[in-house]
Amino acid sequence: MHTYVITGYGEIDDVIRLVEEAPPVPMPRQIVCDIRAAALNPIDLAIIRGDLKRINHYRMPRRIGFDASGVVSAVGSAVTRFKPGDEVFVRASRDTIGTFAEAIALDETFFAGKPAPLSHAEAASLPLVGLTTVQGLVDRAKARPGQRILIHAGSGGVGTFAVQFAKALGLDVTTTTSSRNAEFVRSLGADTVIEYDKRDYRQLPGGYDIVFDTLGKGYTLDAFRAARRGGVVISIAGPPDRQFADQVGANLLVRLAMRLMSRRVYAASRETGVAYHRFLTESNGQQLHRIGEMVEEGRIKPVIDRTFPFEELPAALRHLATGRARGKVVLEGDNGPSNLP
Repeated sequence: MHTYVITGYGEIDDVIRLVEEAPPVPMPRQIVCDIRAAALNPIDLAIIRGDLKRINHYRMPRRIGFDASGVVSAVGSAVTRFKPGDEVFVRASRDTIGTFAEAIALDETFFAGKPAPLSHAEAASLPLVGLTTVQGLVDRAKARPGQRILIHAGSGGVGTFAVQFAKALGLDVTTTTSSRNAEFVRSLGADTVIEYDKRDYRQLPGGYDIVFDTLGKGYTLDAFRAARRGGVVISIAGPPDRQFADQVGANLLVRLAMRLMSRRVYAASRETGVAYHRFLTESNGQQLHRIGEMVEEGRIKPVIDRTFPFEELPAALRHLATGRARGKVVLEGDNGPSNLP
């Protein structure tokens, strides 16, 4: 079986390798998925660069990739929800990454049935961005119909899903994007579009119930000024919140470092009366199933910027790293990743 690994932390072309491994054999509660398509995410780049090595210090060489869609080829003895031949999509956990491969074995609770109307490439584009949005807006922000939300980077991988999902929840959606993508994000359901190359959103009236910070850095602190008192900032790129250390099982030294990193956001939270959440997405087949239902109901549609053949993963990663992708970047083959060197 062919699979991609990283041999260490560094630049894409220096550490990505295509290798041969034994095909996976399922444990009792696992299913083996023959992968037809796998989506790229910014966290893949962060792992390759070593940005997250204090949180997850992987032993090298290490398989990478979180999102996939494919066909069940084998099931463990205790599996009850799936059978060989079922089409599924999945988001691997941080400990089980490895979807840039011909096959993967994962716990059956991570999987959901692939939405029937979608291709494997479309289905693979959804898991991480979908679960991130659900776990941010529903589980943490407790979003309710009628609330106002600001979503940064509405034309990006997370943003294109979040705009649609927030609209489906009944929120009034404002998003930032370039003027080039303004009409595109309106077509996804955005009520108000702030074209960042023409207007500075910080100079406009705020008062949002929820700010979804997908960019981090200065945008995280600025989000507290855009939110109303009693509102919430949901970040997927800012400093860790106080539950983050528990989520990753951090040791004492890492916990102290996280506390130092978070001082400014918690000072801003106290000053403005705005809650703050920064979390890592968890694999969840039940939530993925609900996302699939929303797709089949026509409330969510995948947005793919570009697909690459399986053997061109380094080129796909370089394209993602430009930061210009409109929607998701996906790796696929004709009938799964085949005909490899």
